[in-house]
Amino acid sequence: MAKEFAGKGIRVNAVTPGVIANTDNDRFKTEEIRRSIIAGIPLGREGLPEDVANAVLFLASELSAFVTGETLEINGGMFMR
Repeated sequence: MAKEFAGKGIRVNAVTPGVIANTDNDRFKTEEIRRSIIAGIPLGREGLPEDVANAVLFLASELSAFVTGETLEINGGMFMR
């Protein structure tokens, strides 16, 4: 899609959040499981909803005017390439 729409000035990007702290997720895991998950995140914490929102704001802004066809992983380094 990014190639198809680029000529029309339309940028196509994706955001893939990792583990994001919220009350809905908390009801499915114990504190022990939560600590185990966090231990696998290089930045040492769960993401916050604001972390995802800031990435989306960046992609929607002119700051990313030359970015298209990208997947922005918001996961604290949990999955790196």
